Amino acid sequence: MYPVLFHWGPFSLHTYGLFAAFGFLAGYGIASAMARRREISPAVVGDALFPLLLGGLLGARLFYVLFHGAEFSGQWLDTLKIWQGGLMWQGGFLGALVAFALFLRRRRLPFLPMTDIFAPAVAVGQALGRIGCLFAGCCFGRTCDLPWAITFHHAESLAPTGQPLHPTQLYDAGLNLLLAAFLLILSKSPWSSRAGRLTGVYLLLAGAARLGVEYFRADARGTGLGIFSATGLVAIGLTIAGSLLLISLRTRQKS
Repeated sequence: MYPVLFHWGPFSLHTYGLFAAFGFLAGYGIASAMARRREISPAVVGDALFPLLLGGLLGARLFYVLFHGAEFSGQWLDTLKIWQGGLMWQGGFLGALVAFALFLRRRRLPFLPMTDIFAPAVAVGQALGRIGCLFAGCCFGRTCDLPWAITFHHAESLAPTGQPLHPTQLYDAGLNLLLAAFLLILSKSPWSSRAGRLTGVYLLLAGAARLGVEYFRADARGTGLGIFSATGLVAIGLTIAGSLLLISLRTRQKS
C-alpha cells in the first residue's frame, strides 16, 4: 500500500488525509441532499462544516493521546503534531457531536432532525476514511490464511509487513457503505419522518458493526475492560445509545 502518494520538498501528500477529505466532501453532498429533501436550507449544512471539522480533529487527537499516552512521555509537544498521525475515530465522532450540538444551540435549531440529516453522510465519510486507513496500514487486522488476506510491504506502512492479515479496513468500509445505503433507503419511508429514528438506527448499527470488526483487529486500541478494548467499549456505548433512543421514541409515540 502507499501511505504517502508523493513528496514535494517539505510537503507530503498522505493517502489517509486525501481520503478523509474525500469522505468529508462526500458527506457534505449527501447531507445537503438530505436537507433539501426535508425542507431544511442546505446553507445550514455548509455553516456546520467548520465546527464539525474542528471538533472532529480535536476529539480524534485527544482520544488518541489519552489512550496512547506512553508514546508522548517526556515529549508532550508531539501531541500537537497531528500531521504525523494518531487519530481515533471514536474521539472524532464524539468531538464532532459536541461541536455540532453547540452549533445547533447557537442557531436555535432542533438537534435530532439535524442529526438525522447527517447520519448517512457520517457513514459514507467513515467508509472513505477506512480506505485511507488501508493505504496507510493503520487499524490493521490479525494474521490469517484466508484467500482475501492482504500483506503490507511498504516500509512506511503502519501495519506489520510481510504477514497476511485480515483486511479489517475493508470490512469496516464495506459495512459502513451498506449502512449508508440502508439509511438513505430508510430516509424515504414514512417511518423515518419521526425525528431521531435515523440517528438511532445509525448509532445502533454503526456500534454493532464496529464491535464485530474489533474481533479481527490487532492494532493497539487502548486499555479497555476484560476482553473489550477501549474502542470496543465505545462501540458498545454507541449501540446502547442507539437502542435507548429508539426505545424512547417508541415509548413517547405510544404515550
